[in-house]
Amino acid sequence: MRRRILLVGVAVLAIAGCEKSSNTSITRTNANGVDTLYSKSTVVDGVARFECIASSSGQCHYLVLAPGCSTDTACATPPLRRFAVAAGKTEQVSGLPKDFRQCVSDVQKEQCHRD
Repeated sequence: MRRRILLVGVAVLAIAGCEKSSNTSITRTNANGVDTLYSKSTVVDGVARFECIASSSGQCHYLVLAPGCSTDTACATPPLRRFAVAAGKTEQVSGLPKDFRQCVSDVQKEQCHRD
């Protein structure tokens, strides 16, 4: 009987583990073999974690855009969030819309796209 309960419990946990949705984005740039920007953004079940691993300015500057916006062109909708994270630190954000877009830079920017 205990064995059956244990097997059912393991099966439930395995199924629950399959329910998690996640998405990871890594941005890394370097010059002369030195990281000028190294950022990792992960979204798990609607909670986004923005990790600034390295930045030549000491901060990673993030712009979070609405799902319909592109990081390649100017967007008519202002960024949903604009924030900086110090190198070696992580910022956790919940409540962002599904499929939001984001870009990161070692300097503060008004838009994601390059002029």
